[in-house]
Amino acid sequence: MKIAILVDLELSEKSGGHVKFWERISNSLRREELDLSLVFFFLGKEKKKIYISKNITFKINKPIFSTKILNVFGIDADYTDLAPFNLSLLFQLRGFDIIHTTDQLFTMSKTAKIASRLWKIPLTTSYHTHAPSYSKHYITKILKKFPNIISTFLVKKLDLPEKISNNQKLKIIDYFKISDLVFANKVLMNDFFYNNGNLPFIELKRGIEKHIFRKIDLDKKKILKKHSISFDKKIILFCGRIHELKGAILLSEVHALLKKRGHEITTIMSGENHQGDICKRIAGNNLIILDYQSPESIATLMNICDLFVFPSLYETGPQVVLEAKACNAVCVVSPNGGGNRIKKNFFDGVIISKYESKEWANVISKLLNNPLKIKQIKENLSYNNNQISWKEVFYQVFYDNWKKIIKK
Repeated sequence: MKIAILVDLELSEKSGGHVKFWERISNSLRREELDLSLVFFFLGKEKKKIYISKNITFKINKPIFSTKILNVFGIDADYTDLAPFNLSLLFQLRGFDIIHTTDQLFTMSKTAKIASRLWKIPLTTSYHTHAPSYSKHYITKILKKFPNIISTFLVKKLDLPEKISNNQKLKIIDYFKISDLVFANKVLMNDFFYNNGNLPFIELKRGIEKHIFRKIDLDKKKILKKHSISFDKKIILFCGRIHELKGAILLSEVHALLKKRGHEITTIMSGENHQGDICKRIAGNNLIILDYQSPESIATLMNICDLFVFPSLYETGPQVVLEAKACNAVCVVSPNGGGNRIKKNFFDGVIISKYESKEWANVISKLLNNPLKIKQIKENLSYNNNQISWKEVFYQVFYDNWKKIIKK
């Protein structure tokens, strides 16, 4: 069984959760005796092959029309390819038993659709990034650079960002309909599949690296000393791209409000640094930007933080919240972001509905003043921590279902 997995994003050390999902699966299978061949297609600065194991290969292709060109408009999303299709990739896909795409809008997925029809290869797809919401945000940002009268007409009168976002959503649904199998989380199923008939749906699960992300007894004083943080400070931790779309700007505002209310806090932000300077200007002192950290370092911080705050709005099921929960960290999240990973509000995490800094500051302030509540949530996490590994995700979610398709 030979399977092509198309990840239409750049492979790098600082890649986001979409890329890391597949990296972690491939790493979990390095020493497995597989009865199949997995070829992962990524984007990169040069064309090359990386042999992960006897049965796992990464193929890196250069984009034809990279979204890097949109940087001049202030678009700093992960890089993908905007070409209508890729002829070289089309012929590389010949001979596979299954083609699996991980987006539904860009070059690789469009090329996969043609290859599937041309060579009658089953096509499956999974949904990892809430692309329509991101598009709406960035298109609005671009249009607001126009003269005010034009910007107001396009954004408010024509509602252009919303229309483009809805059009992308319809394209994604159409892609799901021509796929043999769709892997997505339950929240997406309720959102996208409502009134769209019985689509072939499998719940997309995420794993964790259990040997890294777990509750550990640590010397908190020693760790705080390493980061020049006094022991009397409460620690708020954020992990992810340091960017407004992930809620980093909102958290900076919350940090400033909490200080005004007399809280002795330090906020640590770790991740690819896009807007760290803006965050520091808003937050003032006691905001630490760590940039990219190893998984082991992140796990350590998750274990010693008082609250893990992740205000991101557009998530299909953030990996970082699963990892924080596995480390027994109390997560404070938005409903359509990290809320997808919380079973019950104030039981195994805290969900804040309003995306307003004052509201977040109010809730976090009450939590910091209520150590018994934090302790109770941590106890609930300890009793309900049953995360699966990445290897289990591969076999339970993908392998078994791909086998069924091939046997048809």
